Amino acid sequence: MPLEPMTPTGVEDKIKALYLLSDTALQVEALSIQADFKAWVRANFILSTKQEDYLDDLNAQISTYFGSQSSICFSNRLPIELIYPAPPTGEYSKWTGSSNNLAVKSDGGAKPVATGTLTFEFSYTAK
Repeated sequence: MPLEPMTPTGVEDKIKALYLLSDTALQVEALSIQADFKAWVRANFILSTKQEDYLDDLNAQISTYFGSQSSICFSNRLPIELIYPAPPTGEYSKWTGSSNNLAVKSDGGAKPVATGTLTFEFSYTAK
């Protein structure tokens, strides 16, 4: 699978390619992103130096959370969107957030069954 740029279009293209995989291959990707979100992103996207640095600094708790959300979406072939506006000029702080309307169920044994959409959004605050 080719690397994609970390842009809204790149994420859309990556998700389309992932969802063409067999259920077994997609489950491998789901478990991989859940186990190490940062490593999976590095292995699947072309990142600028600033994006690499930002990913390196991403808090472990939030990285684990993002990986779990993404894994559920992969397992159920749910939409994942990226909102990534251009940064402002001057000094700024960059924030990463996720929002979703996921509804997740499990019978305890099988993979989780989910519906909904996951959205990652970058935002900026002037310093």
